[in-house]
Amino acid sequence: MLISNPYECAMEFAVNTDRDIFITGKAGTGKTTFLHKFREETAKQVAIVAPTGVAAINAGGTTIHSFFQLPFTPFAPTPEGRSSLISRIKMNKRRRSVIRELEVLVIDEISMVRADVLDAIDAVLRSIRNRREEPFGGVQMIFIGDMHQLSPVAKTDEWSIISDYYDSVYFFSSHVIQKYPPTYIEFDRIFRQSDNQFINVLNEVRNNSLSSEGISLLKSRYFPEFIPQAEENYITLTTHNYSADSINNTELDKLKSPIHEFHAVIKGNFPENAYPIDEVLELKEGAKVMFIKNDIETPRRFYNGKIGVIISIDGDQITVECPGDRDEIIVTPLIWENIQYNTNPENNTIEEKIIGTFEQIPLRLAWAITIHKSQGLTFDKAIIDAGNAFSPGQVYVALSRCRSLEGIVLKSRVNYESIRVDDQVVQFSSYKQDHKSIINELDFAKNKFRTSLLLQLYNFSSLCNDAQSWLNITKGEEPSFNEETIPFAESIFKQLNEIENVAEKFRVQLERIVSREIVDTEFLSERLNSSSDYFAEKLDYLMASLKRSPATTDSKAVAKSYDESLSMIYNSAALKMHMIKHTACNFSVETYYSARNSFIKPDFNIKSYSRGKSTVQLKSKHPDLLNELVQIRNYISENENLPPYIVASTKTLVQMADYMPETEKDLLKIYGFGKKKLARFGAQFLEVINDYIAENDLQSEMIHFEKHKS
Repeated sequence: MLISNPYECAMEFAVNTDRDIFITGKAGTGKTTFLHKFREETAKQVAIVAPTGVAAINAGGTTIHSFFQLPFTPFAPTPEGRSSLISRIKMNKRRRSVIRELEVLVIDEISMVRADVLDAIDAVLRSIRNRREEPFGGVQMIFIGDMHQLSPVAKTDEWSIISDYYDSVYFFSSHVIQKYPPTYIEFDRIFRQSDNQFINVLNEVRNNSLSSEGISLLKSRYFPEFIPQAEENYITLTTHNYSADSINNTELDKLKSPIHEFHAVIKGNFPENAYPIDEVLELKEGAKVMFIKNDIETPRRFYNGKIGVIISIDGDQITVECPGDRDEIIVTPLIWENIQYNTNPENNTIEEKIIGTFEQIPLRLAWAITIHKSQGLTFDKAIIDAGNAFSPGQVYVALSRCRSLEGIVLKSRVNYESIRVDDQVVQFSSYKQDHKSIINELDFAKNKFRTSLLLQLYNFSSLCNDAQSWLNITKGEEPSFNEETIPFAESIFKQLNEIENVAEKFRVQLERIVSREIVDTEFLSERLNSSSDYFAEKLDYLMASLKRSPATTDSKAVAKSYDESLSMIYNSAALKMHMIKHTACNFSVETYYSARNSFIKPDFNIKSYSRGKSTVQLKSKHPDLLNELVQIRNYISENENLPPYIVASTKTLVQMADYMPETEKDLLKIYGFGKKKLARFGAQFLEVINDYIAENDLQSEMIHFEKHKS
């Protein structure tokens, strides 16, 4: 495939590699379009986050702090700081599941993300995914934004805390980016402006190289007394909310038509800081308005930033007339969605769930708007009042919203210091690679990613680790289980180790095959086909073994942990078998993801909790007596509303069945019995034991218990 432009190159990196990438470009070069297209077309497990609520809603994702449950306090990238962060994060099972299944994390508006926040994200991903040696826990990162626009906010007290660790507040100064820099891709085709003279001025502002000619051109647009005609549809860009609100309210008051209130309909969870527009919108006929959402109809009648005038209001239907349009636009309420990421329990894929909606007329008053809120919008005519610009990039954002120099009026003199872009941003921009070297890196990354997926498919070490962890936990709870549980868990771990030992040798073969300059695809397919039968057979036997789990425990909590771990191992093995079978004939990135996304969890229903069971899989010399003791234990548990293991643990039950204590004195020698428990439950157990001894003409075995104890 011939890659002719940065846009196609970025899509190839995002879809067909696992390389971290930074996608940037001047305003109006298609970064948002890229995000939406990638989201629609990728087969990878993706989540999108942004630093603010509004940015997150516009990107179709959620906020960084919400997704990762990060505190708003600064993060110190030290071992103590990481430990403190992880201990403070209270993340539920749903969020952890999403993060574990995540393959790609997109951070939109990366220019506003502080360095310490990115290091905090790195720390959380490494911890929750249990991949502490890999940057971002093995998740592919896609950073989207323009560092020449709005910068991160770090209050004086916050910067005083983190300045000891960082050269700057920007994301590229984070420790993880310094150590693992992403591939830098810049979109260079400008869709918003076509005026070459204006484009040159914007480039000069962007690169800290404003020439005397550029200064002269900007000065030529300085008209402090300019008052636009109503029909000219100018919008004023200001630095502060109060200025924009004051202009809009003053102009609205001038209109003699009655005011109409439109109340947003908010359903579910939609936080106030993410409202894309006022909850109560006040409009009048004759008001200048701006659309703040793209039209959902085809052909598109309006776009985010289009300006017009309200000519009529009828209920919740507003008619807007826009200069140059042949037809009027009838506007009705539109819906913004607040999403939450979940994992589908059937196939472990990440899904978006709408947890809240905000329905409102997609208009705002458009005599004025803040520069901050103008980001992402396009204007034909704008009055820029940026004399009080308070952060680097604000003037550039304001200028770059406009299509042409002729459409700009500077209401106040531009403070050329505020135009100046931070030298560290300019230096970071110099790291951009040329197109040829990026293409070479892309070819290498694609081959590496394909190889990585192939080797990952035949790597069972993660499953072995899960089984080892499950075995260790089970051994720690040994008294709660029947005697067959530990040998069973050890046999499962042994099976997986044997599979991994064979797989390790096979991976060496695969690496030799795919590392050749020209890969023999026919030979590769032949090896995959023959090996798939072996691994499928072994995995099938493993899954059958897991279904025969003999474990029984009288602790509900222990049973839950055991059952969940067993289910996780079973499903992971089933997924491996499914994917090995479906990729054996033709392994590729596409077939890998097609197989993964078509997987549906098989039925697996193991219950190790013994309460309520009529029979249990416990090993005893007197199984019938043991079952009777279990039933009386469960009966007492129900009536006394106590957990079964409080009444009598598994070990207690087995000792009573094996040694058949006949007296209270004997019963006190049994594991778990003290005077209080004897007084409460002893008589009922002794009655069952003595009846069993009499009915079967047996004798107590407590003499052997004494010898065993000694």
